[in-house]
Amino acid sequence: MTFYNTKNIYKEILLTIISATLLILSTAGFGLSLLIFIAFVPMFFVLKQNKTHPILFGTLLGFLYWIICLSWMTKTFSYFGGAPIFASVLLLFTIAIIGGFFFFAPFTFVAHKYDNPLIISLVFVVLESIKGNIFFGGVPWLNLAQSQYKNIFILQSVSIFGEYGLSFIIMLINIFIFQIINKPKNNNPYINLVLTTILLCLPGVYRTINPIDIDSLQKVAIIQPAYDQKLKWQPEHRINIVNKVSEQLSSLSNKYFDLVVMPESTYPAAVLETPFLIEFLKQYSNNFPIIFGTNRLVVDDKNRKIYNSMILIDEGEIQIYDKRHLTPFGEYFPFENIFQPIKQYFFGASALFTPGTQDIILKKNDFRIMPSICFESAFSDLFTVPIQNGANIIAIISNDTWFGKNQGKIQHLAVDTIRAVEYGRSVLRATQDGISAVILYNGEIPIREDNPIPTIIEYDVPLVSQKTFFSLYGNVWVIPVFILIILNKYWRKKYNADI
Repeated sequence: MTFYNTKNIYKEILLTIISATLLILSTAGFGLSLLIFIAFVPMFFVLKQNKTHPILFGTLLGFLYWIICLSWMTKTFSYFGGAPIFASVLLLFTIAIIGGFFFFAPFTFVAHKYDNPLIISLVFVVLESIKGNIFFGGVPWLNLAQSQYKNIFILQSVSIFGEYGLSFIIMLINIFIFQIINKPKNNNPYINLVLTTILLCLPGVYRTINPIDIDSLQKVAIIQPAYDQKLKWQPEHRINIVNKVSEQLSSLSNKYFDLVVMPESTYPAAVLETPFLIEFLKQYSNNFPIIFGTNRLVVDDKNRKIYNSMILIDEGEIQIYDKRHLTPFGEYFPFENIFQPIKQYFFGASALFTPGTQDIILKKNDFRIMPSICFESAFSDLFTVPIQNGANIIAIISNDTWFGKNQGKIQHLAVDTIRAVEYGRSVLRATQDGISAVILYNGEIPIREDNPIPTIIEYDVPLVSQKTFFSLYGNVWVIPVFILIILNKYWRKKYNADI
């Protein structure tokens, strides 16, 4: 006899809303991260009824989750993008409905049909991966693991299992807690919950006993300009903004730094094509190496391409990295040929960005810098080759002004914290308008600026060359999971045959 048995669609809707609420509250930005371990329990009571509507309730769950957690998109498209508010809300609703139907609904359908916790959890993670690599060009945002970005002990598990591995463990724990509540006299879920919790905690215990080795400490400054994004490209304000940013950089000239990092699109100008700016930066690069972001125009006989680039300038010498994974709806329009009228509405005749194609390590003295620009820090696979090739620190530059004053900025910080622990590298995070921070290789954030004010962060940042298990072997945990699923199927057949 089950603990609770839904009798009508209204109770099923209520349970779905409770699950969505727990899921929302657990995400980065709302802060109740431990709720993620029970967030799906009410939903499982819905899905384990003989007569239910898993696709309907899965879509509802996903819609509620995305519509709240991605609500910052309306400000991005309307306030900063210039689109009418109704068009921004319509786009948000479209993304939330599509995401709910194609991501959550397949998961709830499988959870309704199957009882094996390994299969259910693996399907969820596969859907997270599909969402992260295919959905609107890839949106690895709001994955379950990102909820734990402030729980340093739990977060160490991503250094072994990666982001998707932690999501898998979180879902397993949800299932075992549901099974315990649903059938409290069955001993197996208790044993499974204990074993899974141990698996979750072991990396934290190991890292506590065996901390990562630090190669050296380097003195770094991170500049946050925090000027008004709406004024950035207005001709009457551009010179004033250029002067204020340059004054921040000039204020460091009497100090020693191994590296100074400035954000994405630092100046309201294409710096490499603006002689007085590039000469100014070359001059100051004689004092210390400088990283900054700028749009870069490349013209040849056939093409005119615009890149979003990270530049390292040192004693006048320039190294360039071009952003490889562009931001959908910001730097390119997904399915442009299909939705040409919509693209024309949001972008007009303006040129879209061209993605870079090369893995680059920016090098200076002891620094081997893995570069990442804004949204692409969410794509873990972009970090693998540079880290394996010797990158000992990560620089992430961004313009998080687009999020507005809401949880979007914290969601992005959570993504970057995951990258730091997965690869065991400190992160220098420079944003135009909060949150600028230093994230250590173990996920700790010793210094940050949350407020949209001009500031300079100074910190002695550790360089690390030791590689994590995940950086060497990736998502190898999937192999034993598949083996266990096969063995479980074999044991069940043999057991039934013996009966």
